[in-house]
Amino acid sequence: MLATPASELAGSWQAFALAFALLGEALAIVFVYRALVRGGSPTSTVLWVLVILLAPWFGLLLYYLLPRRLHLRRLKRLRVRQAKWSEVRGAERHAASTAARPGGVGIAALLEANGHGGFVPGNQLTWLPSGAEFERAAAAAIASARTHVHCVVYILRADAAGQRFLAMLTAAAARGVQVRLLYDSFGSFGLAASHLQPLRAAGGQAVPFLPLLWKRRPFTVNLRNHRKVLLCDDEVGFIGGRNVGDEYFTDRTGNQRPWLDAMLSVRGPAVEGLQDVFVQDWYTATDEVLADSFHPPAPCGTSQVGIVHSGPDRARPDLWFALIQAIGEAERSIDISSPYLVPPPTLLFALQLAAARGVAVRIWTNGPKAEAAILYHAQRSWYRAFLRADIAIHETVRAYDHAKFLLVDDRIVCVGSANMDLRSAHWNFEIAAVVVGDRELAAAVRATIDARAPGFRRIGAGDLPRRPWSRALDAMCGLLSPVL
Repeated sequence: MLATPASELAGSWQAFALAFALLGEALAIVFVYRALVRGGSPTSTVLWVLVILLAPWFGLLLYYLLPRRLHLRRLKRLRVRQAKWSEVRGAERHAASTAARPGGVGIAALLEANGHGGFVPGNQLTWLPSGAEFERAAAAAIASARTHVHCVVYILRADAAGQRFLAMLTAAAARGVQVRLLYDSFGSFGLAASHLQPLRAAGGQAVPFLPLLWKRRPFTVNLRNHRKVLLCDDEVGFIGGRNVGDEYFTDRTGNQRPWLDAMLSVRGPAVEGLQDVFVQDWYTATDEVLADSFHPPAPCGTSQVGIVHSGPDRARPDLWFALIQAIGEAERSIDISSPYLVPPPTLLFALQLAAARGVAVRIWTNGPKAEAAILYHAQRSWYRAFLRADIAIHETVRAYDHAKFLLVDDRIVCVGSANMDLRSAHWNFEIAAVVVGDRELAAAVRATIDARAPGFRRIGAGDLPRRPWSRALDAMCGLLSPVL
């Protein structure tokens, strides 16, 4: 055989390299067009355009690995089916919520206009600020379940608390209860099939949400289900910030540092709203349409509750609309608890506006000893803007604050899974319960804030870094806020 001349090999490689580069440039033009027409913030769009044009193949890889939205036409069809299923009771619920709407509260009209059913009256609420309270209440609800137990959770650890929780679900499945467990594949990365085998052997179902190699959209690492909801029959639901793990159930982490969190127990017709969200999440993960066997519970209290959710599968950020509307209605005080403080621009503007009209705004978040360095420096890059607006920032001294709630005028309470950061605003699946006019609940939330306050310290201008390299570090970490 004749050897291929080196010059011919070199020419072939050069031709291949040229074709590869030209293909990258052609694809770059297509994806730049997609980035432009899909919209988003100008800063984000300009960044994507620059990365794709300057390093086409690297930019295309990032654009593919970090999607911003799920386009699920089948999910839209499910929502249509749900609307037909609940047409009669939806009309009844709308009439009841309209009749019971708190006078002059625009947030009720917002929830109704966005298809979340407005405020549903007749609910009984229980504030559960401690991990032990939540575990006892959850264990009792699971033990008494007769038909089904539904759970969607971001983090499910295989530690002692996680094993106890899985044992509760397994016992329920063994006695014939339909158990459906939905856990985020990224947040629960350490959970192995062996940990779930007893539950599955007992007849329960345990399904990961959007695994990294999801069949409809491979590499969904950027889109996470951050919701924490537990539902037992049609009677009780739990919503809030607690995942399943030792620190969430024992209020201790690391070297016995306190762990601060909170959950809300809901009984009454609002449980149906939580059930609707679970049905959609279950369909997204499994393609299974759950039968219309869930019935709205009878009224059992006096609280009015609105269930609102958002995520990359929805056209509007309805949860954030509700939060900003609640802030806009503040007259005296706003208290926000969030472990991460990297606010979307609209949220920052709403808080600045509230402070400008004389509302006392306080934010409760984590200090440098509780948070990872890069996250802490990213949130500290926003402190000057808060302090200039006379917004009080309180950081933990020893504890880790994982609680996620909003209290406005001791009148509006929002409890859910969302952090006050860009990821929760744009890429996570999130959910919250909005409660208006429940003085008992508001007083309980206020009591929790007051009881925890001694473990925080207020940040002043003198606490901010003055050295150029420290300020530069905060600013550089702040640039990473969208992906933290």
